[in-house]
Amino acid sequence: MHWHSIPVTVIRSPRARKVWLKMRSCRGIEVVLPYRVSTSEVPSILERHQRWLMERLAELKDRGEAPGQNPLPDAIRLEFLDRRFSVRYEEGPRAELHAGEEDLRVFLPCGKVGDGATLLQMWLVGLGKTHLIAYCLELAAQYGVPIGGVQVRNQGGRWGSCSARFTISLNAKLLFLSPPLVRNVVLHEFCHVEHRNHGSAFKAALRTLDPLTDAYEGQMRNAWENLPAWTKWRRGDGTD
Repeated sequence: MHWHSIPVTVIRSPRARKVWLKMRSCRGIEVVLPYRVSTSEVPSILERHQRWLMERLAELKDRGEAPGQNPLPDAIRLEFLDRRFSVRYEEGPRAELHAGEEDLRVFLPCGKVGDGATLLQMWLVGLGKTHLIAYCLELAAQYGVPIGGVQVRNQGGRWGSCSARFTISLNAKLLFLSPPLVRNVVLHEFCHVEHRNHGSAFKAALRTLDPLTDAYEGQMRNAWENLPAWTKWRRGDGTD
């Protein structure tokens, strides 16, 4: 489905009490509908919110993240590591990435922009495994938290998670955040070892470990919205 040439994804949610509209980086408009609202109403809903949607679309265009724009970066700044990488693209018979200390060379077949985003995501996960796992294990030892292990992935909707076996999963995108924010995310997951929900006991435990945790909440939301487009790209987003 398209609206004014913008891709539209409609999601049904049993938890939705009203209609939610989101302008997603690279992907277009996401419409979350309660079951009582018919999909036939979507075009009129979008028209009523046209001004807001066009403002959000303009913001994405300014960031190079509107649907159909090339999401590949010329440089990557990873705040957690205090490192910057320049990125150079060359045409090649197959998709490959060669990483140096301060630069990346990405070889892509003609028009395969999506393959470039995939390669950069894989590179980011590799860096995350090198640096985030060691950091998490160090903090676990420091605080005496009995975790079951650590893994790093390019997660789509959360900064981290803790499994029933106390395995900590961290998002490779954490490398874009400052060290205090990354520390807060890791401590958040440590608290889930003892507290499996986000109730008052969990919040008290996290505030004890990190007294600034409440101040970080808004920063974390903004950080997610400001992540580079290529980190959020998924196959089917239409960039190839």
